[in-house]
Amino acid sequence: MKTLFHLTLLMLVILMAACGNRQPQLKAFNNVLTGDDSLNIELSKSQTINYHSKALGLDIAYPNYLRHQYLEDDQMEVFMTDDVSLSFMVQDLYSEDLLRTPGQTMMGMGAELLEAGDDYSIHQGHEGDLEYYGKVIDDSTRMITIILRYGMNHTEAVDYLRQYVHDYHP
Repeated sequence: MKTLFHLTLLMLVILMAACGNRQPQLKAFNNVLTGDDSLNIELSKSQTINYHSKALGLDIAYPNYLRHQYLEDDQMEVFMTDDVSLSFMVQDLYSEDLLRTPGQTMMGMGAELLEAGDDYSIHQGHEGDLEYYGKVIDDSTRMITIILRYGMNHTEAVDYLRQYVHDYHP
């Protein structure tokens, strides 16, 4: 009987020690990455590249996971990866081509006006499977438009780029 008591006591001590010194269990490994996961991995190791666009007269600092696209259009610069793109456009305010401002054009496409200041407006909307977030800046001689387009599976991962567009000022 004494042995059974000691054995029970020993088991109780072992159980209490095991509960008090609980090691965190490893989570099961999931080898399927979502769009946000893969983009977040790229974001975490990104560096900034400084680029001067002679055609637009702008200095652009962009993350190195976006690749500069060389276009024949001298009024646009595009940086992209997969289904995320960052576009910069400049239009002369005194151009005969400027029938509507870029902000009016975005709102005509169904974009929502999120914010407006003395010299800028910020819009958000979607076009097909892509969402976009844009800023239009009126610097008194030209309209500068920055548009972030991204697949809906990247909504959280592009927060950094959305903030970049929001804060951009030439």
